[in-house]
Amino acid sequence: MVIFLNLVLAGLRLGLKNYQVGEKWIFDDYAYLCKGLTF
Repeated sequence: MVIFLNLVLAGLRLGLKNYQVGEKWIFDDYAYLCKGLTF
């Protein structure tokens, strides 16, 4: 049971990390596009 809970928590942590990384990429792409449009 404890091992199962640890696996679930590890999976959630990994998912959260990937989500944050994905958001950062989207933000970077958006900033890049805005920069391209202003020039």
